[in-house]
Amino acid sequence: MANLETAEMIARSRIVTAGALFEGRADLNSYPHQLLGVVQDGQLGMNHVSLVLAAAEMLLPYGWQLVNVSEFSSGGHACAVMQRRQS
Repeated sequence: MANLETAEMIARSRIVTAGALFEGRADLNSYPHQLLGVVQDGQLGMNHVSLVLAAAEMLLPYGWQLVNVSEFSSGGHACAVMQRRQS
């Protein structure tokens, strides 16, 4: 199993990998920022846009909402931008 992605590590880059979300290795409990990028990390063999959307959807019950999804054709990557809902 890969390493835990801690809130501190995620806060430095403002990015979490989809694989960490799927495998329960992402700790966002003390994540300090309002915006978060979810990127694919080449796992599961899914289409990269589908992968980041599935991972982003996992964050919806925890107070996050999807802002945008971008696909980068040069590297075959995708990123979902999430925003923490204001309470």
